Amino acid sequence: MLAVFYSFARSGGTLVNRCLGAIGGNYVLSEVNPHGALVSVEVQASEWLGLLRPEEVGAFGREGYGTKIGRLAEAAGMRGGHLVVRDWPTLNFLDRLFFDYFQPSLLLEQELYLARQGLAHRSAVITRRAPAVYESVVRTFDHLRDLTADKFGERYLAYARAVAGRPLIRFEEFCREPKREMQKLCGWLGVAYADSFLEGFRAFDRCTGDNRVAAASRGGRSERIEVLPENRHTPAWAAASQDAACRAADEIFGYAH
Repeated sequence: MLAVFYSFARSGGTLVNRCLGAIGGNYVLSEVNPHGALVSVEVQASEWLGLLRPEEVGAFGREGYGTKIGRLAEAAGMRGGHLVVRDWPTLNFLDRLFFDYFQPSLLLEQELYLARQGLAHRSAVITRRAPAVYESVVRTFDHLRDLTADKFGERYLAYARAVAGRPLIRFEEFCREPKREMQKLCGWLGVAYADSFLEGFRAFDRCTGDNRVAAASRGGRSERIEVLPENRHTPAWAAASQDAACRAADEIFGYAH
């Protein structure tokens, strides 16, 4: 069974990606979306996951997105494993995130493309408190420094509504109890689980995210899974904590104010 997990930018998706990928039998495509990817599906499939032979890459690259995912899910299954798609949903909800995509649809396009291809899948969501996400977004991405809290809140609420109803892992709880939360996530997704992820994630780097940026984040530098202090003293956190849409999104994700 194909598995998909959703995680908005700066919500802990990279750490979860590394943990899943460190478990044998899990083939994780990192931050791929029908409208773009930081590292293309074909490059990840061939160079990171070994699901494509070099001579297959050219023809595979000309296939449609849904066809690619279906073929890779089949290839992973033939190896006794599971394909996990880490969606890049921020591309569908936030302006100016990626140069190829200027008008976010405010839809979970991953779901639409997989359904069109007839690909059954299990899904789950990795969430993080809205002020923490906003503060991290405007601090991390230079081209989004002028993103206002109300504009962010509008789009983050749209995302929260789009993924509502799916099983969710709160990133804060994942960092407090990684083994417990990882067992839950792998069960929901129907993928392999092993306690060894607690050690193995450190060396796993076949993914996109804050482990590959020039100035790694606190999480990207960490050698163990731990709860990091939140930047509640910042103007960005204060603005988002007072924004009605951010608060509504947090309510959807089960955060108490």
